[in-house]
Amino acid sequence: MPTYSLYFYPSCYYCRLVLQAIDAKGLDVELRDIHQDPKWREELAAARGRTTVPVLRIDTDEQSQWMPESRDIVKFLASL
Repeated sequence: MPTYSLYFYPSCYYCRLVLQAIDAKGLDVELRDIHQDPKWREELAAARGRTTVPVLRIDTDEQSQWMPESRDIVKFLASL
């Protein structure tokens, strides 16, 4: 079963859209505030070469997938 982590910061409008979708579905998503903890910002930059948020990380036993773009994330979460 995959696990989910959202890289975000609270004052980001697009991040809030994703957070609302997470709350509406009652999903278990680890929230990683890139302004509160520098290690999340560094991890995001290392993986994607940039720190634009929101980004949903989807981890399975085989791999990690990084999904940017709030609309894509909201659509994906709605399908769960």
